[in-house]
Amino acid sequence: MLFFLLLSWGRNSREMLYNPGRQGETMSSREIMQRLMDDQTIESVLKRGSASKEAIQALQNLLYEMGFDVQLNWDKYGADGEYGSSTTNAVRAFAERNGLSGSGETVTLPIAAKLLSRYDALDDLRQLYDAARGNKVGELFFRGAPHSDAVVALQTVLNELGFGAELNWEKYGADGVYGGGTTNAVKAFAQQEGIPGDGSKLTPELARRIVDKLGRFYGEHWAKEAAPAESASGNLLIREAVEEGRARVYVSRGAKQVRFTKFKNGVYVYGNQKPIDFINANKSSLSALGLGDSAIRVMLSVSENEGNLDAVNTWDNSFMTFGMFQWTIGAGNDPGELPALLEKIKSADGAAFQKYYGQYGLDVVNADEASGYLSLNGEKIATSSGKELLRTYEWAFFFWLSGQDPLVQSIETQHALGRIRRFYRSDAYRVKGFHISDLLTSEYGVALVLDNHVNRPGYVKSCLEKAMDETALSNPGSWSTAEERKLIGAYLKVRETYGSSPMTDAGKRAAVTKKYLDNGTISGQRGSFSYIL
Repeated sequence: MLFFLLLSWGRNSREMLYNPGRQGETMSSREIMQRLMDDQTIESVLKRGSASKEAIQALQNLLYEMGFDVQLNWDKYGADGEYGSSTTNAVRAFAERNGLSGSGETVTLPIAAKLLSRYDALDDLRQLYDAARGNKVGELFFRGAPHSDAVVALQTVLNELGFGAELNWEKYGADGVYGGGTTNAVKAFAQQEGIPGDGSKLTPELARRIVDKLGRFYGEHWAKEAAPAESASGNLLIREAVEEGRARVYVSRGAKQVRFTKFKNGVYVYGNQKPIDFINANKSSLSALGLGDSAIRVMLSVSENEGNLDAVNTWDNSFMTFGMFQWTIGAGNDPGELPALLEKIKSADGAAFQKYYGQYGLDVVNADEASGYLSLNGEKIATSSGKELLRTYEWAFFFWLSGQDPLVQSIETQHALGRIRRFYRSDAYRVKGFHISDLLTSEYGVALVLDNHVNRPGYVKSCLEKAMDETALSNPGSWSTAEERKLIGAYLKVRETYGSSPMTDAGKRAAVTKKYLDNGTISGQRGSFSYIL
């Protein structure tokens, strides 16, 4: 029974339809349309006078979401499953706005393909629209921006407007990295519009132009406020609404409520439980977990650059991310770091694990210090299809709720610092034959590399090697603080531009860590880092 609930959790009842052609299967409106296209039956099913009520309702729901409520006469008919004059008008209006031929009496394959493409870009268009309305364009869209969800939205709408070649879409898709491809695409769009710019940032004017250009392909009301839809799932109340052009999902249980933002295949929330606040308030309890004072100071200096303790994201390519280091359940069939965190929670307090995860059928399998897998109702989740089950609103809520618990927050901090073990004395990270623990022994140096390892772990070794080459430093056993600081200076410059996708916002992240050096929180003296974890 729980397995079935997990399949259907969190979906708006207005959008969920039963497909009589697939016994017992429940699909969203979008999935029904895709299935009809895959089966090549769309033109025989979606046409005026058709008796396929469920498929017609799916079409009507998508057209309504895309702003064609006037043509559908939605206030009078809603999604009634009748392909009459109103649905014909809406299909014809969509075709005309998108440069396609058709009377609207049949949904042809070209119309269906374009409809799904435009629908898939709708959340992204709304996000850009929301940023433009809220004067947030400058803080979200620039080369190296850390806001991957916003950059994904920008990349998607630019591709939809025909700038896929500049984005190198075939290779990278919407990867959330504002690098060379996105820069080229923004620059090309600006040139098309006659607006000066090198593409390194999106200006408010460019954002408005993009919204205007893409918005013309939708109905008049694609960005309007929509009436909230409520549904119940177990003892959770789920309410969906469109606010300020963004699709929101409110999930509550008793006095606990969180507002997620819908995006792509899932939802996200940045959370409000800041690691720095928790660490400052709980130094004694963290020490009891075996974290030395030096490690705690390093964590303090890095935490401001990372996510919040209750952050959740279920639209990610790795299906679910949670917590301060955005631990995932792993891409594709790969293991992830999140199961390793849950294993630590389970070992520390079985009752807390059962409260937030276990009672709903979630468990941990094959987990070590760094990674592992999850299981659901006794079945190991080791495939993409299995991991899709954790994109639901309910699982997003349960993980967000666990992020409010001080015990979970303390284990998160411990797990985050445990990452130092992965590189500090590891042979895999030897630089010119030396361990990183030979090169960097100050709290400042370790904090900088930890921050780099969270953001671009594959670049740490190469960046340090290049810094060693540039400084001509060798034999760290004889170094003083001055030599270590010289290496750090070169390393910080290297990591700003190193690799095809350089470390996100490297300069600003380094400045944050430097702030903690300047105010005395961490030490820059060689030998100041005490490796007790």
